[in-house]
Amino acid sequence: MTAPRADAPLLTVVTICRNVLPALQRTVASVLPLPEGVEYVIVDGASTDGTVAWLDGLAGVRTLSEPDRGISDAMNKGIGLARGEWVAHLHADDTYLPGALAQVLEVLRAGDADVVCGAIVKTERQGEVVCLSDPSLLEWDMTINHPATFVRRELFERLGAFDTTLRNAMDYDFFLRARIAGARFRAIELPVTRMTWGGQSERSIWKTLHETHVIRRRHLPPGLRTSVLRLWLLYVKGSIRLALQNLGLQRVVDLYRRWFARPRKY
Repeated sequence: MTAPRADAPLLTVVTICRNVLPALQRTVASVLPLPEGVEYVIVDGASTDGTVAWLDGLAGVRTLSEPDRGISDAMNKGIGLARGEWVAHLHADDTYLPGALAQVLEVLRAGDADVVCGAIVKTERQGEVVCLSDPSLLEWDMTINHPATFVRRELFERLGAFDTTLRNAMDYDFFLRARIAGARFRAIELPVTRMTWGGQSERSIWKTLHETHVIRRRHLPPGLRTSVLRLWLLYVKGSIRLALQNLGLQRVVDLYRRWFARPRKY
C-alpha cells in the first residue's frame, strides 16, 4: 500500500469530458469552491467547442486536454493524476448536491471502508427518483451509484483501474472485482449527486446489460447469476420500465420501485 503524503489532499474529484462545455460548466459549479482537503482534476478529450480555453481560465483546478481511447482511458488518466487518498468520478452534467461533499468527507475521515457508496437523485423524463446503493448485491447487478461513490486510491493501485476494452460497464467490472477481492464497502443513505437522464447505460440498455453479463461470467462461477436467463430477465424489466415511462405511467414505476426494487428507490 502506498502511504499518502503528509500534504496530500484527502480526496481527488475527477471529471472527464469531451465537447460538452455547458454540461461541464454545471458540473464544475457544483464542485467549486473546493472544500478543504479536496483537489479537482478535469480530463478533457481534446475538445473543439471552447472547453480548452475555458479550462485555461479556471483557478485551482488541475486540467489535462489530449485525445483518449474512450471513457475508461480518460477515467484512468484521472486516477493517474490523483494525489488524494480517495478518488471520486463525477462526469460532466452530473452535479454534487449542495453540502453533500462536506458530509462525505467526514465519512471518509472515519477510515473504516475502502469504498463508500452514496445515493443519487436521478432526473428522469417525468420527475426524480432517489436511488440508494447496496454493494451486497453486486454479484447480481450494478447496485451502487458510481457518481456518488468514493474509492481509496490504493484499491486502484492494487486491483488495476478500469478495463479499457469495456465500453459501458467498466465501473461494474471494477467494483465487482473489488468485492471479490474482499474490499470493504460502506453504503450511506445520503443523496450525494444529481444525475441526469440519458447517460450511456440508458441510451444502450441492451449493450450495457450484455456487458454486465459478460463481466459476471468472467469473474463468477457458473450459476443463476451468470445465466442467460438472468440477462433476459434484467433486459425485460428494464425495457418494461422504459416503456411505462414513455407511456406516461410513471406512477406504476414509482409503486414498483417503492415496494420491490433492490436497491431501494423512492
